[in-house]
Amino acid sequence: MPVIRERRFLRVKLDMVTRCQLRCIMCHFAHPDFKESPVVMGGELLERVAAQVFPRAHEVALSSSSEPLMAPDLPHALELCRRYDVPAFHFSTNALSMTEKIMDTVIDVRMPWLTVSCDGATKATFERIRTPAKWEVFLRKLDLIQAVKRRRGSDVPHLAMTCVLMRSNLREAADLVRLAHAKGFRNVNFTYMAVMGGLGIEDETPMNDPRLTNAMVAEARRVGRELGIDVVAPMPIAEGFADQGIVTDAARSDQGGGTAIAAPADAAFTAAEFLNSRNELFALKVKKKAEHNRSCYFPWYYIHINPDGTVFPCGCWFEFTSFGDFKTQSFAEIWTGPKYRELRRQIYNMELRDVCANCSVANMGRPDVRASFSHRAKVRRQGSGANEGRTDPSAAGRA
Repeated sequence: MPVIRERRFLRVKLDMVTRCQLRCIMCHFAHPDFKESPVVMGGELLERVAAQVFPRAHEVALSSSSEPLMAPDLPHALELCRRYDVPAFHFSTNALSMTEKIMDTVIDVRMPWLTVSCDGATKATFERIRTPAKWEVFLRKLDLIQAVKRRRGSDVPHLAMTCVLMRSNLREAADLVRLAHAKGFRNVNFTYMAVMGGLGIEDETPMNDPRLTNAMVAEARRVGRELGIDVVAPMPIAEGFADQGIVTDAARSDQGGGTAIAAPADAAFTAAEFLNSRNELFALKVKKKAEHNRSCYFPWYYIHINPDGTVFPCGCWFEFTSFGDFKTQSFAEIWTGPKYRELRRQIYNMELRDVCANCSVANMGRPDVRASFSHRAKVRRQGSGANEGRTDPSAAGRA
């Protein structure tokens, strides 16, 4: 099977900084051991990455786990996306550093989509989760975005809002859809919060209230249909979790949780249904199938590039082992190298290493398997061979 194709087959996520102004309660930036890195991507390294990867990409996200508006060379990265005719390029931002100048650049390069993160529809909830952001400042930035679009007479960027669902904001899901509609957004994307060890937020996982979670997501979808706004959310959480008691320490796959990307015996939906849904949600170029011969497609269609040029094979690679380095290697050397080949072999044969068996973002792992909500720290155990990587939480949270 070929692993490098001439057509645009890649979904690319590129972090240009490891910085953010916020310390949201569910994010790795809030971890007590987190340290911001001074490394930024720009100049020759950015040009090198773009020249080798962008012509193969059908989508480029200029953000993953950091705040892209803090990257000095973000405008140049946008221009490179346009230079290499990337069909879909965008970034996700908390919007707090948005300026008219940046919006003008976004419109000049005809960026198709802009995604804004928002985890509450009221001042109290928003500021509790997204500390130290201020609700009034955030709303002014949303208005600025629309004002520049009106001044320029531009239909792009289309606006999407993303929200991490947790017990603190579940009841505001429908109101968040209403807020997005009022501010000119076309799309709202919900994801489920996964637990990160060391943050003390275990009680926030929606797995502790699956019936309410499913009801609130259904209500948000209904409001979306009523207002004509597209609401995207993961598949429903297994409601049987509610009968197993409050979760304070979610299970690993080898502690009775099943594997996070393979169907359990009492699955609510088939593996094919789950993979079709996930591949569509993450814009992977995989056709819908009645049967799949692998449990994950990311190593065939996705690349995550860090500010220092190192590479991860997916957005929740909490093993933290690098699969290559654009400072010293070409895309071909990385993509066909031994680490990518071995990971593809493991997934194709369902010989899953810990980080895959415990895929810990419920938006990616199956929401009917407890391991999808597991502690990151439980994946990083000593003496596990492939999992003996660094444990710096500054590398976590990529999704």
